[in-house]
Amino acid sequence: MRALLAILRKDLTIEGRARELAPSMAVLALLLLTAGSASGMVNAAPAMLWITLLVAASLGLARSFHQELDQDQLSALVLAPINPVLIYVGKGIANLLVMIAVEGVTLFAFTILYNVGVPREPGALALVLLLGTAGIVMLGTLLGAMVAVARTREVLLPVLLLPLAVPLLVAAVRATEKVLAGQGIAAVSSEVGVLASFALLFGAAPVVLFEFVVRE
Repeated sequence: MRALLAILRKDLTIEGRARELAPSMAVLALLLLTAGSASGMVNAAPAMLWITLLVAASLGLARSFHQELDQDQLSALVLAPINPVLIYVGKGIANLLVMIAVEGVTLFAFTILYNVGVPREPGALALVLLLGTAGIVMLGTLLGAMVAVARTREVLLPVLLLPLAVPLLVAAVRATEKVLAGQGIAAVSSEVGVLASFALLFGAAPVVLFEFVVRE
């Protein structure tokens, strides 16, 4: 637990000092939402929201392991007497917190640009957003580690992430559409199940895969 907290604190401290990742993700999200609104995609607001979140996340996750490559810090972490999975968990939690902060800005702009009011059950929307974001971050963090050494990682990660995240994206869009239409948590139980399964799958997969990924 101490090692996990140390990795998490390191990542959040670096991001807090640099202030590069979250602002760039937020600016990209705002640009995408504005472009969608100006193009008349208001009727497809839920889809535009999740596409925006996915693209913004791919930008941030592509850079999530960049700092570890500086002065070969990733190798030092791997050689440390800790379970390599803790590197993934710490990095994943840090990415999730950054993504939640970006979502706050994105949702505020989304409600204004797409004229979306507060749903009848805000908790249902919060659950959909949390599970959907967790799934994106868990999958993206694993892929980010896989493409970290590639010079074209900013392009390569979205190419890998977007197709793999299609089941999550479809379920998240459908659930968001229902919640914004005034339906409650019971109406989105099947979509929530898909989102939870996706998050669990890519939360468990790195336990087996991550050590091989970082060592190779």
